[in-house]
Amino acid sequence: MPPLLIRFDVTNALSAEVSAGQRLYVSAWLFMPAHLPSRPTISAWLNGGTYDKRYFHAEIPGYPGYSMAEHLAARGHIVVLPDHLGIGDSSRAPRQMAVTRQVAAKANHDAMTQLFAHLREGTLHPSIPAIPQFVKLGGGHSMGGMQTITQQAAHRTYDRIAVLGYTAVGVHLTLGGQLHSADPGPLDLSKPDYPVMDRGHLRSTFHWDDVPEAVLTADDALLVPVPYVLSTQAITTGIVSEDARNIDVPIYQCLGERDVSPDPWAEAAHFRACYDYTLHVLPKSGHCQNFASTRTEMWDRIYTWNESLNASNGTA
Repeated sequence: MPPLLIRFDVTNALSAEVSAGQRLYVSAWLFMPAHLPSRPTISAWLNGGTYDKRYFHAEIPGYPGYSMAEHLAARGHIVVLPDHLGIGDSSRAPRQMAVTRQVAAKANHDAMTQLFAHLREGTLHPSIPAIPQFVKLGGGHSMGGMQTITQQAAHRTYDRIAVLGYTAVGVHLTLGGQLHSADPGPLDLSKPDYPVMDRGHLRSTFHWDDVPEAVLTADDALLVPVPYVLSTQAITTGIVSEDARNIDVPIYQCLGERDVSPDPWAEAAHFRACYDYTLHVLPKSGHCQNFASTRTEMWDRIYTWNESLNASNGTA
């Protein structure tokens, strides 16, 4: 069945500088499983830069099986795909430059807090019963990985997190077969809120060589405007170093065989408070694991990793 579009008013969680007298909303797609487990996992996934929530639910004519959301929902997850504030169906702030990673994280935390309350009370939608107990899993890809780290460190929204295609070491791009730092330097607030973006030069970073041309074309069609501040912060070296050190819940981190981390095996050292860290390097995958031929390996690993934590905690 198609996802349910939901939205949450997050104005009261934000400063007057950000809202400037307007109501601001975080919108999301919700995917419900056909059969609801007694204690389901609610997994929320934040997209990366140049994408909206469709990154996790790509529908490509003639090429089924590119929806991570449908894959996890089929295995019992309640899947939530929020749009960052300023992207997709979520509100654009009157002055988007004021929406830093911390502001966007606060807005998303408020939206998820409202979602959890509605699910417990059975007030989200007439077709969804009250769900008094659930596991909270939050994750994100690329810029969404940055936002997941930022949000969890500041607000402890989730019981566990998944960081996909993002690096605490420092974002690097594969250009001409070589890794190059993507660090843009300090923010330049004279830039437009939404600069024109072209990711044509990023194909060698984003995708493995075996991705079908039709899938690459469909991926290109998913390009959306991204706020300057969020997109720039996402590639700034060291931006999440302090946040990463403060996360103490289990972490699953997946990087493609060719991805933005210059050293995947150095990532764990940044999560020093984490007592349960898992690194998964996905073979034959570029930065965008959801378009890789091996994508279901990651999706299934997320499911089994989450289930193993439930079993060890006695919540399976």
